[in-house]
Amino acid sequence: MAHDLPPRHAERIDVREALQSAPLGAFHYRLATLLALILLFDGFDLYNAAYIVHDVTRLWLLSPSQIGVLLSCGLAGFAAGSALSGPFSDRIGRRRVLLTGIWLSGVMSLAIALLAHDLRTFIALRFVMGISLGLLMPVAVTYINEIAPKRSANVFTIVFFSCGWIGGATASGFIAAWLIPQYGWQSMYYVGALSVVLALALQFVLPESVSFLASRGRQDEVRAQLTRLWPARAAEFAMATFTSPDAGVKAGSVAALFSPEFRRQTICLWSMGALSLFSSYGLSGWLPTIMLKRGENLSTSFAYGSLLVFASAFGSLLTGVVADRIGNRRLAMSLAWLCGAAAIGVLATITGGSVTFVGIVVAGMFVIGTQTVLNNLVAVSYPTEIRSTGVGLYLGIARVGAMCGPAIAGVLQQATGGAGTMFFVLGAALVTAAALVFLVARPENLPKAPAFGH
Repeated sequence: MAHDLPPRHAERIDVREALQSAPLGAFHYRLATLLALILLFDGFDLYNAAYIVHDVTRLWLLSPSQIGVLLSCGLAGFAAGSALSGPFSDRIGRRRVLLTGIWLSGVMSLAIALLAHDLRTFIALRFVMGISLGLLMPVAVTYINEIAPKRSANVFTIVFFSCGWIGGATASGFIAAWLIPQYGWQSMYYVGALSVVLALALQFVLPESVSFLASRGRQDEVRAQLTRLWPARAAEFAMATFTSPDAGVKAGSVAALFSPEFRRQTICLWSMGALSLFSSYGLSGWLPTIMLKRGENLSTSFAYGSLLVFASAFGSLLTGVVADRIGNRRLAMSLAWLCGAAAIGVLATITGGSVTFVGIVVAGMFVIGTQTVLNNLVAVSYPTEIRSTGVGLYLGIARVGAMCGPAIAGVLQQATGGAGTMFFVLGAALVTAAALVFLVARPENLPKAPAFGH
């Protein structure tokens, strides 16, 4: 179209360099807040199943292995949704996929509250809801990393991810302790259904990703977005033509992830994600139930579950700050995972008292919290045209580990009559991830993606 043609003799501006060098401003904070609100519902909905176990076990007469399936079915859907979200997001845009996910998650949450009267129905509806939740996190992580200035990328992304996803996951335990005794387990899903209100607002205020627009050559839209993001350069942007360094890569190409340039990177990231989430969800899914078996009351057990997730925000931030300071994200992540494995060992051997409290805090910081830094590492390990595909497929594969965590933990407890073996397996998974991270290349040393024809 004529209006997309650049002015003659216009300056050429690399969009990625402009985004990485831009000062933080109002546009960054508004957009990051919208993404944090999306992640808030994502975290709340993904974790709330752990808090209905006590009620539905009595109602539906569930065995430990059936509880494991109940906890894992949403994660299985999440894995499928994550795998779908990346290629779609790289082809049709971040905005459309986010809107689809937030609308669908609200509708399915309401359906569970109204229609799930037995385990089979719950599993079916929860699986579909998991697909909708899986559409959200990979795209939100991709989007927020695309706008983060380079000099504060880890801290900026972690703060808003923590306020959103970790905030929602933490709130689910406190809300459950307040609502479920009075209104039943369905009340948690009525709360989740409120995401339709957010979806309606996002229809009007959520913009498309600047990086995605640039990769499609949509010059006028890029110009408008960058002007809002960096007003001081408005006059320069008005006369510029914008380039995307990834314009030659086929959008959403899965093959590019397994090209010689990225094959080892992809396999290692997938393995670490699966191991990390295996431990995270195995621990978080079963912790409230284990605390109940150890003699804690319902409110205290739910509070421990929320404390575990709440502490992860501080672990994410600490690991991110250390990674930025020492300039070595891999070393920071490895040390964090080893601390998490040690905390799991403490929880396995010591019950009750302040040591349990400290063990849960440290486990939350470095078992769950390190995952945020790993997500950021994945997001910066691929170029724009395959970034969402890389993040989405990574989270999809990683969610297989998440899905297996609660299920295998339930089988281990049923087979051994206790939680000791479960804790050992969860800790061993983290130690393995701590070793694998050193096989991943630093982002600054990565080659450019090969061109796979359009």
